[in-house]
Amino acid sequence: MGIFKTHLQTFVILLISSLTVGAAEVDISKLPPVAAQKPDFVRDIYPIFKEHCVSCHGPEKQKGKYRIDTKEGAFKAGENGASIIPGHSEKSPLIHMVSGLIEEGLMPPPKAEPLTPDQIGLLRAWIDTGALWPDGPIPEYVRKVDFKKEVEPIFQKSCSECHGADKQSGGFRLDQKEAALAGGKAYGKVIQPGNTVKSSILIIVSGKDEDLPMPEKHKLPDKQVELIKKWIEQGAEWP
Repeated sequence: MGIFKTHLQTFVILLISSLTVGAAEVDISKLPPVAAQKPDFVRDIYPIFKEHCVSCHGPEKQKGKYRIDTKEGAFKAGENGASIIPGHSEKSPLIHMVSGLIEEGLMPPPKAEPLTPDQIGLLRAWIDTGALWPDGPIPEYVRKVDFKKEVEPIFQKSCSECHGADKQSGGFRLDQKEAALAGGKAYGKVIQPGNTVKSSILIIVSGKDEDLPMPEKHKLPDKQVELIKKWIEQGAEWP
């Protein structure tokens, strides 16, 4: 009996030691702060999963046997337990991985665009408030493009040199609302609010306008082109 007790005590000590070591590997003091607002799952959370996670953890591919596009898959315990622990974002492996605290389990992978601290903060707030996930299909949420924060900086950085206050190539100016929507001498109205087919600016910034001497010079990154397209699709609002 004494030998059994000794072995049991040794086992408990080893178990506690292993848990302590495991906990030390994840420094939760490095986690981004929890968002102050209470997130809406459809508006704030699911779009993050869809944009950053579903390509590797969705219907076509489930790395680590984990799927995050369905409620059942997201909360199902895998080989290493549950990834989302409702009420405890600081203990949720999902938060550890997207925060870069688990090097071998970084999500998204190094080559992909990482989540911002604000996005992680929203995920933390969602988990801390119970990780509520409505039953049934998730309705598509279309986020409104913020012209001032997202589109105008692209125009200023990539277009103002040739289409700004000092120079207006082709008679086109893109730093003022009235001038931009009026169009230029060479192309007419290149921005047609609500009509992406007739908005020739999309062809230009995609580097596909063969009428230009150097079409590739006007090419923007695909994400920026898609952002401008969504902005036009939503009515090209310019405050």
